[in-house]
Amino acid sequence: MAIVRWVFLAVMAALFILLAVSNWTPVDFILPDGTPKALPLPLLLGIAFLAGVIPTWIWHVLLRPLAESRRVRPARVEQAQVAAPVATPSSGA
Repeated sequence: MAIVRWVFLAVMAALFILLAVSNWTPVDFILPDGTPKALPLPLLLGIAFLAGVIPTWIWHVLLRPLAESRRVRPARVEQAQVAAPVATPSSGA
C-alpha cells in the first residue's frame, strides 16, 4: 500500500510541476508601500499558500497544546475537590 501512495504522490507532484511551468506568467501587483512588482504566478501562489499554512501550523504545534493544558487543569482541580472529604460541622445537641 505504501508503494501505491508514493506512486500517487509522484504523479501528483509531476502534474503540479507541469501546471506551474505552463502558467509561468508574470502577474503584476502593488505592494502595501505602493511599489509595483511582477512575480511569476506559481511563486505568488506559493507565497499565498505559505501565508495561510504557517499561522495554522503555529497554532497546532505551539498554541493548541497550551490551550488544552489550561483546560485540563480545572478538571483536575475539580476531581481533587470531589475526592477530598469535606468536613461538615456536626450538631452535638
